[in-house]
Amino acid sequence: MAAVCALGLLAAATATPTWTGTAGPAQSAPPSSSTPLRPTLAPCPSPAALTAAQLKARAQQKLAPSPTPLSTSTPARQALETVTVGPSGCDAIPGRFAYVHLLQWATDTTIAGNSTTTRILLFEEQRWRADDASGRAIRSRYPTGQQPTDDSTYHPGELDGPIGPIAADPAALTAHIKANQPRFLGPTAVIRGLVSLLGWRTPNQAARTAILTVLRDTPGITYHASVTDRAGPTGIGVNATSADIRFLLILNPTTGELLAYERASLTPPPGSDRTGPSVDDYQLFLVHSRANSSSNS
Repeated sequence: MAAVCALGLLAAATATPTWTGTAGPAQSAPPSSSTPLRPTLAPCPSPAALTAAQLKARAQQKLAPSPTPLSTSTPARQALETVTVGPSGCDAIPGRFAYVHLLQWATDTTIAGNSTTTRILLFEEQRWRADDASGRAIRSRYPTGQQPTDDSTYHPGELDGPIGPIAADPAALTAHIKANQPRFLGPTAVIRGLVSLLGWRTPNQAARTAILTVLRDTPGITYHASVTDRAGPTGIGVNATSADIRFLLILNPTTGELLAYERASLTPPPGSDRTGPSVDDYQLFLVHSRANSSSNS
């Protein structure tokens, strides 16, 4: 019988990993003796790509399919007025390319006749994007399948989305979101559009401020003061729900940087073998930084 394969993304509730291997390009900028003293910033993280054995071990850790628990909600408009986006240790990293390193967990559901089977896939991606929409992506997965690692290069204009960096003006940012997300999706379109942009771009402090402004000014988005991501850090949460699908962003409460994104079904999809709420899509962002070249060495 023919099998129909539906791919979603699923999160794992695991402790913060210890990264070993070849470090990515993100580094802390060295201090300058002529620079005035400022509050100490956390250094820009430089997580290493997982080896095949580490990816396998992490994929085999016990998964928690339930959606992230949320604290009491308040309207984002009033709550985000009190949130100030501060500088990040990654803001001082120069480079032609935005560099994004993330993990994704996926459910691979196969339907054959009246039988439904589901397995978990884990993906690791390193992405480089220049302002001319050129770049590179290295993607590893477990189980490996026929192609355990994919290394793709993109020429100018080949990557999706607007040319240039992520907009630092709220009106321009809103226009970019509306260009690739249907307006009838309402507030969920804003969250989905932001994740699409941030999946390949590194926002500076001004752009992160614009992101919070857009979220604040979008009716239907709710705020949660304390939300823990699946690797351990606690941030602030903003979410919107439509047709029993919840879209959640977890942001660093000090810098506004994106820590994680979760898409969760609050009721089982029709014909699914699930029995309750479950995560369909989880993306854990290890770093947003910059790099001088699209190299992982």
